[in-house]
Amino acid sequence: MNAFIEKNRRLLKIYCVAARTIGWVLLIVAAVVAVVKLFSGFSEVDDRFRSYMLYLLCQQLTLSFVLLGLVLLGLAQFVRYLSENDYQPGWILRHGDKVLYLYAAALMIAPVLNYYFQMTVIRNVSAGSLFLYFLSAVLPAFAKGLIVVGMAQILKRIVPMIEESKTLV
Repeated sequence: MNAFIEKNRRLLKIYCVAARTIGWVLLIVAAVVAVVKLFSGFSEVDDRFRSYMLYLLCQQLTLSFVLLGLVLLGLAQFVRYLSENDYQPGWILRHGDKVLYLYAAALMIAPVLNYYFQMTVIRNVSAGSLFLYFLSAVLPAFAKGLIVVGMAQILKRIVPMIEESKTLV
């Protein structure tokens, strides 16, 4: 592994900078979008639709921006931890498994809540549409969630092993 790191040190540094930059951009964009949407308001729509739109905004900001940004920042810390001998893991890397578990839970809960809000806004749902929604949204979301849980388990086990191997060298 050390030979691979030495051979690809420059590429790993580029990956680290790219992941850190994109992670911070995602977090900043999420904050800007939240502030803009908060002050723009939905004055011309009814309350149910307004709550549904706010839910969709929160879901999109949380899943696509905030949690993904944190995962990218954790990836940057992991790459830096691998490539530099004196670097100690940051907060996100130390708690990366918990961040990934939170991301997996959000991925799995989002389509269920989305369907609930659609039922309350539309109020005309058939059994066929429920089955199609299950196949098209819930099943892939649960598969993604299980993949992220697996990544969390791997991260939880690999960081102490890397730390131990660094102390032996």
